[in-house]
Parts: sequence; structure tokens; C-alpha cells
Amino acid sequence: MGASASKRLEAWRRHGGGDFESVLSSGAYALVDAQWIVKCARKGGVLKHRQALGKEAFISSASLDCPWGSLPVVVLSCPWLTKDHPDPDGSQLRRVAKALESLLTHSPYKRLAVFWDYLSLHQHPDPANGGMRTEAEDALFK
Repeated sequence: MGASASKRLEAWRRHGGGDFESVLSSGAYALVDAQWIVKCARKGGVLKHRQALGKEAFISSASLDCPWGSLPVVVLSCPWLTKDHPDPDGSQLRRVAKALESLLTHSPYKRLAVFWDYLSLHQHPDPANGGMRTEAEDALFK
């Protein structure tokens, strides 16, 4: 590890990054790639719960370290629009994607990690039809 990478890691850990790493590596939550969210919205998509997303949607913990420093993390939560789905028509997805696209375009960061509760935390996949989190997912959710 080079001197600059070592200094970034030291600063990251001094500011609580080590705690963040352990929670991320536990699988309790996942970070979503902002570019993936923008692409999903452009395609007219609707949010899917975490367990239904492909691995291309997520950012690995190895990606959190970038040449310019630590990868920024955007944290958001939106109100659920229905009892069974937070955004059944994709309207919140489109608004969030527009903001993320602006950040990606007009900031020095070309990549952003996103913690969005519905996408980042294990959900009950289909509660209306009895589809619930597994016991392991439920333990991580708590």
C-alpha cells in the first residue's frame, strides 16, 4: 500500500470508516451504484427489493477506496407510497435518479455509492402473498 493510500485509510478509520466496513462486510446492508439507479430510471424501471437485484446494482467494499479518496456515500430514505411497495410507479426513482445524475455530472465524483433503504436492506419480498425475509436476512435487518 502506497503512502497516500495508507494516509487515506488512516483518515477513513479515524473518522469511523472501520465501523462502516464491518457492517458492510456483514451483509446487513448493501450499497447501490448511483449509475445503476440512473440507468434503471432511464429504462422506465420500478424499484425492486434488495434480494431481487443483480450484483451489478451493488458496489463492493473494495470499490470504496478510489484514486481521489474514499468513495462518497449518498444516504436517503423515501416514504412508502403504498403498503406493499415504496414506489410502485417509479416516480421517486426518477426524481432520485435526476438528482444523482446531476451529482455525477457536476461534481468531481464520477461514481457514488447509495444507501437507499429499500434497495440496501433485506426486505420482505412479497408480504401480501406471505413472502417474508429468511431467518438469516431477518437477523441482519435487525
